[in-house]
Amino acid sequence: MNTNDNPWTSLEPLKMRRVNEDINENYNAFWITDALGQYGLMIQFDKNISPSPKTIKLNGVQIKLDNSSNPNKLILLLNDIEEWEIFFVLCNDLINVMKVKSEEVILQILKRLERWQKLLQKKTNRSLSREEQMGMFAELKILQGRIIPNYGSHTGIHSWVGALGDKQDFLLDNLAIEVKSYRVSSSKTVWISSKEQLNSEKYPLYLFGCALVEGNNGETIANIVEEILNKLEETNLKNEFIEKVEKYGYLPEIHKDSLYKFSMEKVVIYEVKEGFPRLNTELISPWIKDVKYSIDLTGCSEFQINDREIFNSLELS
Repeated sequence: MNTNDNPWTSLEPLKMRRVNEDINENYNAFWITDALGQYGLMIQFDKNISPSPKTIKLNGVQIKLDNSSNPNKLILLLNDIEEWEIFFVLCNDLINVMKVKSEEVILQILKRLERWQKLLQKKTNRSLSREEQMGMFAELKILQGRIIPNYGSHTGIHSWVGALGDKQDFLLDNLAIEVKSYRVSSSKTVWISSKEQLNSEKYPLYLFGCALVEGNNGETIANIVEEILNKLEETNLKNEFIEKVEKYGYLPEIHKDSLYKFSMEKVVIYEVKEGFPRLNTELISPWIKDVKYSIDLTGCSEFQINDREIFNSLELS
């Protein structure tokens, strides 16, 4: 996003300009500036708001409701104009709600504001690094292509615990799975970020090495998240999945336009057992808290197995 996208730059203090979007005919929206030159969005409507938006608190954004004259006005003002980019995303999210031909537009706007309240509390408006996106992409692809097809949506979503900070990425009744990604163009080296990651109380433990290619023909995290959500029918399960996605650090409203595209070139599965190159937790002092090391998977071919050895014995959901 660049300054050319900023709808407030040409507005002097106390000026406004109608939002150039095809919105619900019962509403109006304006880009505005106040006397101090603060950026804002004003939404006009005839119906009273219930419940009041006063209970919604957005970090860095003032929310004002003016019922003193007709039409009513819901006004959002940004405290620091340096934060205009994320505020612009927020405003456009509300404007998109107003495009729907519905009598519940205001209610939907309030719901979106409540969601933004949670998003801004996370203070996670930084972009995800390429490496972070690669890691999340690989986990989502394994969830979508291996775990859910073999265990079902409920067990699959519940088993994805890496996003919650657990030792391994997937914990199932009969096994544990750790997912690692690497670029096809580089060596088959994966990074292990803790001393427990390849030492699980659950056995067997499998390491999925995912070779990724970056390119325009690939998918983004957003694509996979949307595909998985579209196949989930229960609201509670959708909410659990969204919560885990957000805990991983991906916030659709904030990051959707700054994502890389990847393709999964190959997945090689290793059984982490006696002899596999890993640190032995029994030989590491309990006072050593942070450990990070890399493994060259080219030397792990004797531990390779295939999908059938893991999933064929399952009673499919």
